[in-house]
Amino acid sequence: MLLPMIDRLRLSRLLPFAIAALALLALYLPVLQTIPNGSDHYYMVDVGETQIVLNVWGTLHATGYPLYVMTGNALVALLRALGVAPATAPGVVSLIWSLVALGLMFALALRLGGRAWIAAVIVAFGLTRTVWIHAVIAEVYSFGLALLALLYLIALGPPLRGRVYWLALTGGIAVAQHRAFAVIAPALVLAAWQELVLPLRRLPVRLVACLLLGLSGFLPYLYLPLRAHAGAAWVYGEPGTWSGFWDQFWGREASRFIGSIDSVEALLANITSINTVLLTDLTLPGLLLGLLGLAFGIRNRHSRKPALVLALSALLSYLFHITLYSDILSALILQITFSLAFGWLFLIEALARALQHRKRAVRFAAFAMAAAIAVVFVGALVVQNQPFIEQLTGDRTGLETISLAEHTPPGATLMIPWGSRHFAVGFARDVLGMLDHLQLVDHKANFRDLAADGLLVTPEYTFYNHPVTWWQEQIGAPVYLSAAAPSLVQISLTPERAPAVNALDTIDSAIECHDDAIWLRVTWASPQTPEADLSVFVHLLDDNGAVIAQADQSAPVYGWRPLTGWLPGEAVSDIYALPAATGASTIRYGLYYQRPDESFENVLEYELPVTCAA
Repeated sequence: MLLPMIDRLRLSRLLPFAIAALALLALYLPVLQTIPNGSDHYYMVDVGETQIVLNVWGTLHATGYPLYVMTGNALVALLRALGVAPATAPGVVSLIWSLVALGLMFALALRLGGRAWIAAVIVAFGLTRTVWIHAVIAEVYSFGLALLALLYLIALGPPLRGRVYWLALTGGIAVAQHRAFAVIAPALVLAAWQELVLPLRRLPVRLVACLLLGLSGFLPYLYLPLRAHAGAAWVYGEPGTWSGFWDQFWGREASRFIGSIDSVEALLANITSINTVLLTDLTLPGLLLGLLGLAFGIRNRHSRKPALVLALSALLSYLFHITLYSDILSALILQITFSLAFGWLFLIEALARALQHRKRAVRFAAFAMAAAIAVVFVGALVVQNQPFIEQLTGDRTGLETISLAEHTPPGATLMIPWGSRHFAVGFARDVLGMLDHLQLVDHKANFRDLAADGLLVTPEYTFYNHPVTWWQEQIGAPVYLSAAAPSLVQISLTPERAPAVNALDTIDSAIECHDDAIWLRVTWASPQTPEADLSVFVHLLDDNGAVIAQADQSAPVYGWRPLTGWLPGEAVSDIYALPAATGASTIRYGLYYQRPDESFENVLEYELPVTCAA
């Protein structure tokens, strides 16, 4: 199908795109994601899940994206066979699809303008934030961008036999990939209107054929129940059941975002957030030049049809986004910015036509100025986006969470709420073969049974969003917290009892030496519930008594066990990690409070010698 679209493309015409694509690769590769994702930015929320799924032939969150998953798994398998690391390979898949998308856009730009050096300007679209970030992370949108470019190449490209049928088939595949493609259907119908309706007598047969071809694009959805019944390592939801399959297919969990603009204030807020993304993607000059270019394209009879189609697509996507979708959806953003990027080309073509009969010096000066503006624009996109993207793809929170999970006691169940940290630990377990000593669950697990059957632990930060009261509601009983490992909290149904003590004191303490840390284990106890809450100080001292590191907390168990909540005679286990610093001699620790004059008073104070080898 594509061969007649790109025929007669001589090497000299492809050279501008090749040079631009290589320059783009030089910017993409340094920020390509090569580690398990750790960022919670809205661009990144599903990246960790995708990194897992594309390595294990699993299934993604609704709506499942089965064609992307199948092609992605095949590409990842090939890349890993070539030596690409498991965490890197899913990002390389996105990189491949992004280059395919830009190549298709270049082919369409050649068709619409004819000048290779002007058509290569479209590669600058790859530097806009939404395109760039999705070219270097494991996400579905670069694949969707390639489908978008292919749809427009079919609709607006060179003559193609059976164009409406190719559009129906590709459109069905695209809508199956992401329902946002349905929004631009009227624009694509406009592009193929004459071929669709003429001759009129064959219209009913043609419509039925198009419908069947479009529906065939959904056949990849068979992948979901097949992988569920095959016992794939990472299956989202319950696509193996009839109701679970339709939940995935319709994406019911995202229904809260659709049609939820219920007030003028909400509409204005939605417009503001979407406009902010568009301005960040294109910059204000880029946005205005894109709109101006579409207007010039519509004015010129040679480019009127493609400009109208692209403008209608952008308008429909924008209106749908501001009125019917209350979150930022990259699929719709790309449909808008795609059209505006072609507006840049229409504007350059209009400039070239206006100057074609001018003197050479005038043409040279005008194009030199245009080139300078283009360089400044490209430079501005790079300066704006490169540090931002590098920060997201280099976020080490995922690696830190894996290191934290390694300290989970053997046989324990580790609860990490669904999200980037959960995915990082899942990647280590299901892809890298690590952490086989623990069971990983998310916040929707049956905690009543888990707490009754064995050791249940969670990172200490979990309690900010899932406090003790939440755990008690889930389990249906009081819970008691103690430290299981550094920054890991054990959730028990019964308190630990201490031997008889006469006053608030420690009943056990020890130092453990690890490769990169020194652990202080201490168990507190009191014969009665303390009358006041005290804080914990933990100081690592050198031979001169100077503090070289500390691990103070507002209360025992990382701040989550205030003393006034202890039961009489309860033992509260605590663990604190300090760096294995050169020159460490002593750990001084204890409990203290702050006086009204903001000075500090130690209530308990102890010292233990550090015998770890430097």
